[in-house]
This record gives sequence, C-alpha cells and structure tokens, in this order.
Amino acid sequence: MSDARMLAALFARFGVALSEAELAVEAGRPPREAITMLLANREIAARFDAAHGRPPDENDIDELLDIYLTLKARETGEA
Repeated sequence: MSDARMLAALFARFGVALSEAELAVEAGRPPREAITMLLANREIAARFDAAHGRPPDENDIDELLDIYLTLKARETGEA
C-alpha cells in the first residue's frame, strides 16, 4: 500500500476523510511531518473536531504516527 493510501486509511479510521489533493500535498514527507501538516490544515482539523468533539493535538499526532508505523512494519514484514 502506498504511503498516501495508508495515510488515507489511517485518517479514515479516525473519522476523517482525506481528498487526493490533500494527500498529494504531503507526498514524500516523513510520516510524522505529513501527519502534523495534514492536521494543521484548517479543513482537516475541522473534520477531526467534528468527529472527536475537539481539535487535534500532539497526542493525536503521536497516536496516528504509532498506528502508521505499526501498519508500515506489518506491511514490510518487520513486525
């Protein structure tokens, strides 16, 4: 699975849909930076807030990154 598709699936698990255009902006960035930048996007942050009743914070970045890294390790057979 591509990194963009993995990020899209990860955010979807958190109730936040990402568009192709939103994902394209973060293409090629390290995972933590991509997650941080995506959550810094006002529209994505608003969708997160609507799904969770609060804006995203540093703990959400850490949780998303942990899940992303776990999924990536499973995909590559490292876990």
